[in-house]
Amino acid sequence: MGNRRFNVSEFSAEIGKRGTAKPSYFSVLLNMPPALRGFFDTSFLPLRIEHASLPSRTLMTIEQSYHGPVRNIPYRFMQQPMQLRIILSDNMIEREVLMAWQDLATSSGGRAGYRRGGSRSRGVGIFDSTFYDEIIGSVDILQFPETPQFQSEAATSVGEALALGDLGTIFTNTADVIDPFNVNIFGSTQSVKPQYRVNLQEAFPLNIGDVELDWSAGDQVSKLTVQMEYFIATEEHPKAAALKSLYVAEDFIRRSDFLAGFAPAISILTNTGVLGGTSGILDAVTQGIRQFRLPFA
Repeated sequence: MGNRRFNVSEFSAEIGKRGTAKPSYFSVLLNMPPALRGFFDTSFLPLRIEHASLPSRTLMTIEQSYHGPVRNIPYRFMQQPMQLRIILSDNMIEREVLMAWQDLATSSGGRAGYRRGGSRSRGVGIFDSTFYDEIIGSVDILQFPETPQFQSEAATSVGEALALGDLGTIFTNTADVIDPFNVNIFGSTQSVKPQYRVNLQEAFPLNIGDVELDWSAGDQVSKLTVQMEYFIATEEHPKAAALKSLYVAEDFIRRSDFLAGFAPAISILTNTGVLGGTSGILDAVTQGIRQFRLPFA
């Protein structure tokens, strides 16, 4: 393969087959904390968020040096807040929604706090922080494909929400997740489904940017920049479903007292591949059964 010459026809065929990702084919869903649900209608927000980004991730490493070049051994990853840019409505309700979300972190829960003049006397506790679990929500970032062969594969997990008992999220958000625009976007004869889904868990607005007010701005549109902090990002892609199943199986094995002895066998798959690890797993399971003793035996 190293001596293979570049072929323009093959390159064009590859681009035509799988297409190219378009940065404008996306949608973002902000899932509010329970304390704010029912106070604001946020169904319009996906059509107001004009800019977002898939979160970056960088491995943190430590240097290991015995002799010769240094090896950098990864031990953790570092992530940056996600950036949003929102087109503000005439009444700037988008800013109020995010400010109310941020209020939950301080001023005794924020709903009757100092920002709305509810505690003019500045009594004891009005600036106290609240519980972390009360301020966190989540963010769904959906990337949509243009190539027809990818438009029927969805990177969604309604089943996971059912398993968690989050019925409200399913009823209110499923239609938006599957087809947020409810239109035939790219001329396809079928509903366009997200190819890539990134879910930011334990999210909250870390920074709400300023909004420029300027008499010389004329008819320019006001926009709001927001930094969303989060604990971890989970990602879904239809082509990675089998790999996800492997991780689910590994988690199940590690949580079971009896099957925990077979847990190292799972790592064989990641080291040698599915086919190469099959015989190794069978050997490990057989050895584990031979060593297993029932409590009453």
